[in-house]
Amino acid sequence: MQAELIVAIGAKAAARFRNSSIPVLNVMVSRTELEKIKRDTVQTSSGIYLDQPTERQFQLLRAALPQAQSIGVLISNETPELVSLRKLSTNLGMNLRIRKVRELDQLADSLEQVLSDSDVLLVLPDAEIYRSDTIRNILLETYREHVPMVGLSQNYVRAGALCAVYSTPLQMANQAAQIVTQFAKTRKLPDYQHPWQFEVAVNTQVARSLGVTITSAEQLRSKIEGGYEKLRY
Repeated sequence: MQAELIVAIGAKAAARFRNSSIPVLNVMVSRTELEKIKRDTVQTSSGIYLDQPTERQFQLLRAALPQAQSIGVLISNETPELVSLRKLSTNLGMNLRIRKVRELDQLADSLEQVLSDSDVLLVLPDAEIYRSDTIRNILLETYREHVPMVGLSQNYVRAGALCAVYSTPLQMANQAAQIVTQFAKTRKLPDYQHPWQFEVAVNTQVARSLGVTITSAEQLRSKIEGGYEKLRY
């Protein structure tokens, strides 16, 4: 019996089934990769972005650091939602400090420039900049300059970021299960989407070292949930 739906978990599985004649639901894959699949293939597919929506990242930033006015970001050609980023910062009364990293050997200079006039560094899901061979130096420099970092995951927080909003594998699995159940009834997949559920992580040791007063992860999560409904889509 032929399968009616493939659930591809991770980037390698997504790449393997990108030309499948069977509908595919991609899970645990970055938005950048899923947008490429969506653009380059004619198959029936959908997916749950591994990345958090930009609105949710900004809500965490506002809840965790309400006094922050200048938000530093590093971007490359892979950075998604730059227009949305500018709009959100304007709506929240924040000044966005953007530095584009055209080549990796420019990263140190771009980071120094953006940290010099930013209250916080907001990490965007950009694999061209935030890589296994660069993240440690980026974290060390933000710490040295006493600029808190808002990261992308628990791993960022463990490594030295102040806080992060993320979705657990279980939360992603529950969302995928609901989509599969709906597909079984309708034989239709929804559009690509962000994670519905999320958690917040806080590094209290980093907060103390930077002299930052921050509420608990549970309180931050409640604040985001309370103000997020109007932004959901």
